[in-house]
Formats: sequence, structure tokens, C-alpha cells
Amino acid sequence: MLETVHHLILHVVFILFAILVSQMFMSESDRGTRGFTFTFIVMNSAVLVFTMTFPVVYSSGYVYDFKVIPIILAFLYGGKRVGFTTFFAMLVIGVFTDHVWMFLLMNYAIYSVLLIPLSKWYKRLIPMKKMILISGFYLFIPVTRSIYLLQNNEKEQLLFMASSTLIIWITLILSIYLIENRLEQVRIKRELIKAEKFNVVSELAASVAHEIRNPMTTVRGFMQLLQRETLTDQQKSFIDISIQELDHAQDVINQYLSLAKPQTEEYEVFSLTETMNESVDVMSTYAVMNSIKITKQIEKDLMIQGMKLEVKQVLLNLLKNAIEAVKENGEITATASRHRDGRMMILIQDNGVGMSPEQLKVLGRPYYSTKEKGTGLGLTVCYQIVKRMKGEIKVESEMDKGTVFRIYFPVA
Repeated sequence: MLETVHHLILHVVFILFAILVSQMFMSESDRGTRGFTFTFIVMNSAVLVFTMTFPVVYSSGYVYDFKVIPIILAFLYGGKRVGFTTFFAMLVIGVFTDHVWMFLLMNYAIYSVLLIPLSKWYKRLIPMKKMILISGFYLFIPVTRSIYLLQNNEKEQLLFMASSTLIIWITLILSIYLIENRLEQVRIKRELIKAEKFNVVSELAASVAHEIRNPMTTVRGFMQLLQRETLTDQQKSFIDISIQELDHAQDVINQYLSLAKPQTEEYEVFSLTETMNESVDVMSTYAVMNSIKITKQIEKDLMIQGMKLEVKQVLLNLLKNAIEAVKENGEITATASRHRDGRMMILIQDNGVGMSPEQLKVLGRPYYSTKEKGTGLGLTVCYQIVKRMKGEIKVESEMDKGTVFRIYFPVA
């Protein structure tokens, strides 16, 4: 049995080595890892070939190997496409190895079907809970096998099956740890790059904004004085346009200053319910002017901790963006409720023009905007405010169908 355990440990070393090598060929991108799908398929295929070609065969002819690990990892981190590609690769390899092909098909087809909904739940969990969830899923396999062995009076296999199960489970947990650690490193690096960009914008705003605002205020004042003079209608229209453009530039400067100003105010506990109602009421007039209906569904007694004015700024900005994205006779839904995980959730949904996946990638970056005259600073400020309050923004959108903004705040 000791020799068999050594054989299993060799499989463990190969699997962990394959994961580390595959991570060397993954380059970082905005969505986590570029080439993650292709690299994952190659890694899983290599693990399947090794573990199925050199399995551990017990005296009764039962085969023990690690093929369950690449199947689980493929569905959890690669999605259905990578998962089923790995599944079919396993079936092909099974034709050329000493495996009962029909058992492979039946057993792992069931595992694959179960992993599809499990993978969606898995993505929403923290790493520790992910490991607990997958441990429960995997340990269900040896339980069913134990029942099968007892029914067939193969009790002498139970000790070996328990030891092999422990080794395979530890390998699965280590594999998940390595992958999660890699994804966390990518996420932290993205956050550092984003923070550096915000710092650059803040320094630029602090050094330039005030110097620009003073002469602009002077120019606007002279423009208003000129409006009192006797001018032609064309000249008056030119002045009106000039004042509008100066006001637009003033708004941009204010947004720059909101990025640069230090946040020294103390946070307070306030009613999210009242703030949400106030924000929707303020924007309702603007919506009616554009023939848009805002439907609100706001729960009572929602309390959060932060700066009320900042939260209101986020809500007004998102509602304004939703109104401008919707065509006439459109609809906007604004809701506030307690999420099932305990956090406060704000949802702002519209049926407007929507955004492409490429636009969603860069949403919230300074200088990026889907509007013709937008600067992108409004959303940048929103993201910064929510992050400062330890909240989270999630966006879903589809072209010509609309956009959904979900904002999560921790409980007060």
C-alpha cells in the first residue's frame, strides 16, 4: 500500500506543477487572464493524459486516479465551454486507456451537470467558502463509492479508498488555492494601476482646476454684461452658446475637484430610504421632460454609514445617466432593498441603448464616456465614493436592451 501512496503523491506533484506552469503563460488583462481558456484546456488535458495513463489499480481491478480534479476546475474556472471540452477530452482518452468507458460517461456526465449550477454559486463566494463548497461536493463521490463497495462485499478496499480520497481532496484544495491566489494577484495589480491613475488625476486637478476657474468666472461675467447691450439675435445666440459651454467646462472642473479634495468629514449613520426617495424625486422632473417614467420600489428603514451628500451625488449621477441613455417613452426602475447577504442594495435599471462588453470593461475610468460631450469623471467619482464606503458596484448591460447598475453598501 505504501508504494501505491507514493504513486498517488507523484500524481499530486504533477498536477500542482501543471497548474504552476500554466500560470506562467497567463498574461494579465482587464477580465482577469488573457488566454485563460486555452491555457486551462491544455493544462487539464495534460493532467487527464497523465493520470488516466498511469492510474492506481487496486487488487480487485478498481481504478483510482485524479481525473475528477481537472473536471471540477474546468467547470469552476473555465465555464461550460471549457468544462465540456475537458469532459469530452476525458472520454477520448478513456478509449485508449484501461477504463470502463460507459462508467466514465455516466458518472462524469452527472458530475458535469451538477457542476454547471454549482459554478454560478461558486463565483460569488469568498475563497474559504469556495473550498468548503467544493469539499462538500467532492466528498459526496467517495460516500457513494463506499456504499457501492459495501453492497458488493469489498470491505478490504475501504481503507485504501479513504487514504486515496484524502490525498485527492488535499490536491483539489491546493489547486484551488493556487488558482485563487493567482486571480487575487491579478485583481490587486489592477487595483493598484487604477489607484495610480486616480492619483495622477487628483494631482492634476489640485494644481490646475483653481487656476482655470478664476479666469472662466471673469469671462462668464463679461458675457452676461454683453447680453444687456443692444445686439442682434444672432449675436445673442452666440453669447448664449458661449455661456453654456463655459458652464459645461465649470462642471468638468467641479468633477475634477471632487476627485482631488481630501475626504476629512466624519461618516454618519443615515437613512438610505430617505436619500433614495429624495434623489428619485429630484430627477423625476428631468425624466418627465424627456417623457420617461421612473418606477421606484424602496424598502423602509434602510440604514447605512457614510456621507449622505456623497451617496446622493452617486444616485443623482446614475439616474441622470439612465435618463440620458433612454429614448422617449422609456422606463427606469429604482429600487433599494436588503440583499440576501445582509448588505444594502440599490438597483437602477433602464431600457436604453445599453453598452457593449468592450465598453463595460473600461466603464468608470477617467476620461472614458459613452456620451458625446461626457468626460467620464461622473462615473469615476461614483466608483470612488462607493469604494471609499467599502461598497461595490456591479454593472450588467446589453446593446439596445438596457443597463442595470447594482450598488452594494455594508450594513451600518
